[in-house]
Amino acid sequence: MRKTIGTLLLMAISYGQLLAHSGKPDFHVIIDTDGALDDMRSISMLLSENDVRVLAITCSQGTLLPDSVYVKIKSLLSVYHHDGIPVGISEKINNELPKWTSFAQNINWGNTVNSHNLDFRLKSTNLLNETIEGYRNKITLIALGSLKTYADWIKENPNLFDKIERIIWYNNHKVEDGFNYIVSPESYDFIKQTGIQLDVVSNEEDRFTVNKNYIESINEAESIYARQIEVVHTQPKIKVRIEQEHLKLWDDIVPIYLTTPILFKAETKNNLRFVSVIKGISQNFINETIAKLLESATATNNRVFINFPIDSSLYKPEFAEILSVTIENYGLIEWKAICMTNEIHGHTGIYSIIGAKMGIRVMEYFNVGVNNLEVKSFAGAKPPLSCFNDGIQISTGATIGQGLITVSDSISIIPSASFEFNNRKVHISLKPEIAMKMRKDIKLGIQEHGLLTDAYWLYIEKLAINYWTDFNRHEIFIIEPF
Repeated sequence: MRKTIGTLLLMAISYGQLLAHSGKPDFHVIIDTDGALDDMRSISMLLSENDVRVLAITCSQGTLLPDSVYVKIKSLLSVYHHDGIPVGISEKINNELPKWTSFAQNINWGNTVNSHNLDFRLKSTNLLNETIEGYRNKITLIALGSLKTYADWIKENPNLFDKIERIIWYNNHKVEDGFNYIVSPESYDFIKQTGIQLDVVSNEEDRFTVNKNYIESINEAESIYARQIEVVHTQPKIKVRIEQEHLKLWDDIVPIYLTTPILFKAETKNNLRFVSVIKGISQNFINETIAKLLESATATNNRVFINFPIDSSLYKPEFAEILSVTIENYGLIEWKAICMTNEIHGHTGIYSIIGAKMGIRVMEYFNVGVNNLEVKSFAGAKPPLSCFNDGIQISTGATIGQGLITVSDSISIIPSASFEFNNRKVHISLKPEIAMKMRKDIKLGIQEHGLLTDAYWLYIEKLAINYWTDFNRHEIFIIEPF
């Protein structure tokens, strides 16, 4: 038995590494949540996993009321800079809220958001319809609460079956005893009779907990998602429950099952699959697996390199000097994008670096990888402004060869572009004060060194390096959905 478990663990590690360097994601998911604390961890894992694309999140009643869940989700997406992921609100139901509602309501998930600035009008069924319309891949529906949102949606759209890969639902294997069943028993009965595959995932016997070792494993993972889970779990009310070993890894099991199913056993009955972690796999290994999944967001998805080089001895002195602090501040993914932009562009350019930063920012906004965005640039075809186009293409993979970028005849003196993913559009532009500063800096270089002289190009390179290190992509752009 020990040898078998050891083999499975080695295979799981290899499987996880393969997923972390995948190109197109294997899993296209929609998440429904009822606002429990374990949902925050599970959603963070799903957002971080490099082989998972989260298309939308819906907020249903269970632990909290749907509007309260919506605020928590928006606050969490704000921390992760994934504001482009659409969020819908399901209908309220007449059930009483559970005894742990007060605890869950008072937990802060992310950035403080002003509810007066939020739009509570997007209903879950409308969002789900918009999300799958024209989407080419089959969808996996993740249910971290009851099945009511999905059941209501499918009732309205009985032709959805060929769009849905399966539903993964966290609930007790003794189905009628599970809270997520009790919230809406009729929804479970309906889903069961549709014939859609339903995977019921459970932490049997509650043997995995949010304990000290779990927190230590999360602390060692290098990603914004791990940091936010850590921050949330430093809140006093949560720390008390961790010390009491009251908190369990419940919904947390779902992302592990989705991407690392080799760690699970399954028993199939009709279209129901009851899933749980294989006995013999330890809590410590589950903790390590979660940490690896949280870190997969930092993968650079290389095609030629095994790992993108970060040994400073491989870089020219002026770039070696900024390497460590720039990666620490902005991440390896942006570092790679700007390095590749400079190599292909032929020099360390100002506008090309802005284009690369904007490309990384918009992929972060939609939480997608390369080759997934349609782009229209307003930088024209005349340097230096048009150099912006190179940064956009290299960072997003929306290249001329891919047919994913066009250059508008309308030219803006402020670097800007519109981006589209799955019928959702956003316009991003450099803040006017930043654009004005750049123009003044370039004008000063021309006055001091002349245009296109060796001294001018040296000046531009120094200026570009300063912009590279000083400009935070989360602070220099205006993002406007349309």
